[in-house]
Amino acid sequence: MQRAVPALVLVCLWGVAGVAAAAFRAYATVLDVQPIVETWYEPVTRTVCTDPDAAAREFTEVATTIGADIRGQIRRWQAQRSCKAVTERQPRERVTAYRVTYRFRGHTATTQLSHHPGDRLPVNVSLSPLPY
Repeated sequence: MQRAVPALVLVCLWGVAGVAAAAFRAYATVLDVQPIVETWYEPVTRTVCTDPDAAAREFTEVATTIGADIRGQIRRWQAQRSCKAVTERQPRERVTAYRVTYRFRGHTATTQLSHHPGDRLPVNVSLSPLPY
């Protein structure tokens, strides 16, 4: 009998705690979803070449055949061409989170989520009695 009394008190306390707070899952209606976008700048290297002006080409040497003359002129023109590597910062964007506005039983709230919730948002609803 002495062992039963503490066990009975413990069961009663658990029962009171269970009545004092109850929680359940429900779904709220999503009203608005705004993506939160982060922008960062990524270095991008590209090659920029400047072609010589057409007036800078030298057509002094006349070859015996037109093909040889053209090939020679192209080689000289390519030798005068200058190229350099240029590094630019290109903006990049990514969605890092979502600002979600939702309504549950007439109450509107806003939260931030890591994913898009869709049309319905699962919410935890907890109940507890108010003091008299």
